[in-house]
Amino acid sequence: MGLYNSSGTCTPCTDSCAVCKDGKSTGCQQCSPGKVLEPSVVANGNAKCVDECAVGDDCAECGITIDGSRYCTRCKDSNMYPLNGVCIPNTQKDAYCTNKANGACTTCSGAAFLMNGGCYTTEHYPGSTICDKQAGGKCEKTKKEYGISDDGKLLECDPTCLGCTAPGPGRCTRCPSDKLLKRASGAATGSCIDPNACVDGYYADGDACLPCATPGCKTCGHASFCTECAGELFVSLDGQSCLGECTGDKVVGEVPGGVRRCWCERGFLPALDRSECVLPTECPPDMPSCAACDTSGRCLLCAASNHNIQTDQRTCAEGCGARASSNQGVCHKNS
Repeated sequence: MGLYNSSGTCTPCTDSCAVCKDGKSTGCQQCSPGKVLEPSVVANGNAKCVDECAVGDDCAECGITIDGSRYCTRCKDSNMYPLNGVCIPNTQKDAYCTNKANGACTTCSGAAFLMNGGCYTTEHYPGSTICDKQAGGKCEKTKKEYGISDDGKLLECDPTCLGCTAPGPGRCTRCPSDKLLKRASGAATGSCIDPNACVDGYYADGDACLPCATPGCKTCGHASFCTECAGELFVSLDGQSCLGECTGDKVVGEVPGGVRRCWCERGFLPALDRSECVLPTECPPDMPSCAACDTSGRCLLCAASNHNIQTDQRTCAEGCGARASSNQGVCHKNS
């Protein structure tokens, strides 16, 4: 039994009413388990709670359970259809159900969304607990642990998901704020994982954990930029491939801090695009954060080892900002 505010006093709703507008029997906005709202809720915003679906009276199939209450998915009378899980006559058909067959709705109007043979509204319970946004007769964004399939079937997501396209792991579309959605390249669904589990060929990108694009890459800071290769492979000079050996003029293999990478011989530095090794020169006086430059006055090496060359190619700072990613100490604008 719920409570409502009566002139500043918390007052119990009527029996079987979990949420209510007032103390009247017709003032319910959500029912207790085993009860459902009468269809008049779509017109009034509140209604009376009645017994949940039972096969025999108006309903032929009670095929869906939401928060402990059963709802109708197909009516016995072909001239009726389920609205918010309760059978109603065709007099309200045009407003919510645009096509029906055998006592069930097959398409809904823009005022509702299709779910398990019925039309549900996001403004009223139980549709309000399932769907956050409806459009074109379908639910565009589900709430809580639910998902809705393309053909309008309610799905209980894996417990780790906030939204899904099908039951079970690996079908999540949304995760809690403290998780990342780990998915394959180009995939719309995946699994919800802890951020510290986004390793071994994957990288964190916003609220997603995505695979590194480089074959053989163990860790990467961006899809195209590898920071460590698996096994005995070397990270290439440009950070975009994993190599069995380092080749190229003045290019050698080294293992700083245990990471195998291709780098330049002593006295040389990688060009800004990391395509070759070049002789560095002194930087202009107005570039104090840079330790070495190329002949065009672009920064090749930061004075601080933990800084990155910024996208202006003249300054160094920690990180790269929200719109760029680091590759071998150089910030590149995200595409």
